[in-house]
Amino acid sequence: MKKLFLTALAAISLAFMACAPSKIEIQEASSMSDVLIEVRQVLNDSISLYVGNVFYLNSRQIVADEMFPLEASTRDPSEFEKLTPTDVINSDEEFLSYLRRKAPDMMNVGIVIGETAYNEVGFEEAIAVEKLTKIFQKIQGGSLTLFHEKEGQLTDMKKLY
Repeated sequence: MKKLFLTALAAISLAFMACAPSKIEIQEASSMSDVLIEVRQVLNDSISLYVGNVFYLNSRQIVADEMFPLEASTRDPSEFEKLTPTDVINSDEEFLSYLRRKAPDMMNVGIVIGETAYNEVGFEEAIAVEKLTKIFQKIQGGSLTLFHEKEGQLTDMKKLY
């Protein structure tokens, strides 16, 4: 009886694993994103950074009742330490315009919930995803995918639309 139970449990576990995307599929999906919005806690700073095709959104901004005004700075990956002017973004439209400066053909967006985002007092993933989804739904014909990050690795993904 015990062996039968363990065999059934193993079969069910394998069935669920077969349904989940593989690590390669997750990496492929993230690399197909024109822009990745990575939500994470940024200690001792309130500015969000846009580096390469990744916008590091300070989770403190998501916890606030209103996401805007949002302070953001664009950095070159090769000169990351070089300070650049800070832009103040005041609306969804300005945020999309800011992202399109580096990715003019932005259609596929990924949202990455970094493991440090949960360290921010009051952070709730569902609220963060809802706020960001509302913004990116304004891109007609685009796609939005949710990823989770742990220890620097993407662990899973879910297509939102």
